[in-house]
Amino acid sequence: MRSTFLITAAAIATAVSAAPATLQKRATTAQVIETCTVPGTIALTFDDGPYEYTWDLAETLKKNGVKATFFMNGENWVDVNTQSVQTSAGKKTYKQVIKHVYDMGHQLGSHTYHHLELAGQSTSKVKSEMTKMETIFRSIIGKNPLYMRPPAGAYDSNTLKTLGGMGYKAVLWDIDSNDWRYSEISSLSHEQANYKSVIEKDSKTKPHGHIALHHDVYEKTAEKLVPWVISYIKSKGTYKFVTVAECLGNTKGSAYRTKQ
Repeated sequence: MRSTFLITAAAIATAVSAAPATLQKRATTAQVIETCTVPGTIALTFDDGPYEYTWDLAETLKKNGVKATFFMNGENWVDVNTQSVQTSAGKKTYKQVIKHVYDMGHQLGSHTYHHLELAGQSTSKVKSEMTKMETIFRSIIGKNPLYMRPPAGAYDSNTLKTLGGMGYKAVLWDIDSNDWRYSEISSLSHEQANYKSVIEKDSKTKPHGHIALHHDVYEKTAEKLVPWVISYIKSKGTYKFVTVAECLGNTKGSAYRTKQ
């Protein structure tokens, strides 16, 4: 679900150096990314997890040769610090679920700690949400993500200034599956139409790059929508599934920073 922007992306987009993430000079305003810059790439992204479907979804994607990006919370559908889940590999803590996603070759990103919409929030509140989530990531993979997604796509000038000062880039999307809206409907017709409304407009010889939004907290998304998306996109024969970092022309490893 995407909220109305309080300012336009064009008004705040900032050029960022191509140097490695740990050596970059922090931008004064976070760059806002709405789509892939590498033609013919598609970055599947998943918000709001981890949840009970995340472990197996990470494996399903890998088995199909798909690398995706997961924007995660610390305390949203579950409390990552205290809760566990029964997976196909046995009972696992949610920290183990996050590590599993990373080990499967997917990219991790921040979605704030409490899934707090950041527009209108104070600098200290934005920093608190982000640093709490950083603590989770460092305890699991030893580093922080470079990319984040603002919950509901909501931000304002202070949000971007604060995120930029912390070294983040904000990732939005140009394909919205709207899976949250149709999670209780068995048919995939709505989600399929949302995909096709974008993909079918692409050139068959030089397709655009795209960032697609989904949520791994819904069973329908994990078990029905994702398999359809993989099959549909592969049937086009012109797209490559990549992480967000890769769809912007960067390496997968550049999606993280080890320094504060």
